[in-house]
Amino acid sequence: MNYSDFEKLVHDNERPVILIEGTRALPAEDREKLVSLAAALAKDFREAIFRTGNAEGSDEAFAEGVNSVDPARLQYVLPYPGHRKKKIPESSYQFAGSEASRVAEEHAVYVTNESSPKYAAMLERRDTVPSLKSKSQYILRDTLKVTGAEEEGLAPATVGIFHVNAADPMQGGTGHTIRVCQNQGVPTVFQDEWVQWQISRL
Repeated sequence: MNYSDFEKLVHDNERPVILIEGTRALPAEDREKLVSLAAALAKDFREAIFRTGNAEGSDEAFAEGVNSVDPARLQYVLPYPGHRKKKIPESSYQFAGSEASRVAEEHAVYVTNESSPKYAAMLERRDTVPSLKSKSQYILRDTLKVTGAEEEGLAPATVGIFHVNAADPMQGGTGHTIRVCQNQGVPTVFQDEWVQWQISRL
């Protein structure tokens, strides 16, 4: 996706939600690129909300960029309340998947199973096996970042911007989030595309 297409996609939505996230193993030399991109987008798209899962690495770097412009437009979807709370600006919005309504949770489970069937057995046993409960909260958090929970005021994502592991972009939670985006028809942009964007503020 080029920048013009991204710009049109965002402007075509009254209140766009831009998902910003990626691998925890972010190379140190790439960090400033994520911070700069997120800051530039926050300045250029004043109507946009920026959503993250508050993980280390890419999530944190992207969030830093938005936070430097307007932390009130940062939206954190967390696995449970208080997750890495020291990293969250006080004025940012927080939504904990563990406190989602039963309807929202069931929908997230359904989409998760469709997008990443390998998690089905874990999710089925999450209420009876304590060790699986925590793991389930993280994977359902990744799903909710994309689907939202509209009955609770959490809109679905409009587009996802990712910094992925180039050798294996579909691994782990980031890979699952990308598959959910694909399942839900949410366009995704990886660093091999966005690093070429010509943005005047960068």
